Amino acid sequence: MKSLGSFTIECGPKMQDVIDLPVYSVTKHRGFVPSLEYFKKQVFSRELRGYRIVESGDFAYATIHLDEGSIGIAPERCLVSPMYTVFRIATTDVDANYLIRFLKSPIALSQYKRLGKGSVERRKSISFDRLKSLKIPALSILEQRLIVESLDKAENIREKRFKAIETINDLTQAIFLEMFGDPIENDRNWEIKAVSDFVSHFESGKSIVANDLDCESNFRVLKVSAVTSGKFKPSESKPLPPDYIPPTKHLVRNGDLLFSRANTSELIGATAYVSTTPENLALPDKIWRFVWHSVPRAHPLYVCQLFRQPKFRQEISNRATGTSGSMKNISQDKVMTIRVGNPDYELQLEFAKRVSAITKIDNSFEMQKLTLDECFGAFQQRAFADELMKFGPER
Repeated sequence: MKSLGSFTIECGPKMQDVIDLPVYSVTKHRGFVPSLEYFKKQVFSRELRGYRIVESGDFAYATIHLDEGSIGIAPERCLVSPMYTVFRIATTDVDANYLIRFLKSPIALSQYKRLGKGSVERRKSISFDRLKSLKIPALSILEQRLIVESLDKAENIREKRFKAIETINDLTQAIFLEMFGDPIENDRNWEIKAVSDFVSHFESGKSIVANDLDCESNFRVLKVSAVTSGKFKPSESKPLPPDYIPPTKHLVRNGDLLFSRANTSELIGATAYVSTTPENLALPDKIWRFVWHSVPRAHPLYVCQLFRQPKFRQEISNRATGTSGSMKNISQDKVMTIRVGNPDYELQLEFAKRVSAITKIDNSFEMQKLTLDECFGAFQQRAFADELMKFGPER
């Protein structure tokens, strides 16, 4: 094994004079991404003095989010925010692709927590001085490249499954537009109704989380991330205190349609339909459950897709309040008063039947993707584990 600091150096000088370079963000899944492409708008400062200059091939990571895997390799000379730490390989016997694979592997991610420094768990920063103590398997260049080649092949299989899932999602949207057009523009001249005409109200739960020292409760509370992707993710939850039993009305149920009433401008109003759920999950205060009128006036699967329409989401974002760019809130009244074209209920039922058939395929693909993800994680673990590669002393 060898320490990261034995073959890397910190770099990324802060810009003093104006330089015409693209600004990048460093993300969890995609590494370096042009900031304007990632956020769809300018979120970086207009005054770029003090931003870090990154050379092509340099590494950069989010100093307070490295434990989430937010690290990447710069594809070109560019600028990044001072919130990132930059370093580069200073030797020829370490392959950059091997190093980034290791730094994003389960083995490395599990070590970042102990390297963090700070009083708030989620905001612990990892300076390069602390990161450079990280131990890296000391393999020959040939061994490193063989591991990268194997992991690339495995990831290519995962990527194909991911694209298949995206195609399924695109199909649902295409069917919606074919059957209903744009309900906000109401280009099919449906009867105009407010959301309150087909949604009775929303109900939420309580955000209360166990301390690290608490025994784990049988009940868990959802995180906002359980719905932000548009698909219900029961694993995105946290344990409740062991002495707290949530009221029955706070528990998530099969057939629920959930709505994120607090999030970033881009994600606020995200909806997810609950096909199946464990019986021990509770709603937090930032996720609402749709409550329908006693006589159905809209189908949940139709409403779910309605709330995902770009112009409807823009309406949600416009009505949201909050001065922080990272978190917005919206009231029930502001959601309920949105007016849209409302198609006949029988047509919504037909849409729901089609979506249900597609969802079965989608769920199958998601299960396959989950299996592939687990296998890939295990493959990464084995690729860098001591018991697979018999590492000697530092080379």
